[in-house]
Amino acid sequence: MTRLAPLPVGSVLELNDIFEKIKASGHYIPNSQRILQRKPKIVRALRALNAAVFDPEGEVSVGFKRLLAYVAARTHGCHY
Repeated sequence: MTRLAPLPVGSVLELNDIFEKIKASGHYIPNSQRILQRKPKIVRALRALNAAVFDPEGEVSVGFKRLLAYVAARTHGCHY
C-alpha cells in the first residue's frame, strides 16, 4: 500500500502527452506513475528508462522482455 494516493490522470497538465500515449497503446496507467505525477521529471525519466529497456532494437526480443517483467511482477505479488 502506498503512503500517497494516486492522483487522477490529467492532474498535471505537462504529463498529459505521456498518459495519452499510454492510453492510445491500449495499456493502463500504472499507479506508480499516477503517484509520481507530483514529480513530473521522475515520470519522464521512468518513461525514458522503459523505452530503453523495451527497445525493439535490443538483443532480447520485446516479447521475452515482457514475459520476464510479468514473471518478476507475479513473483512479488503484483498483478502486472
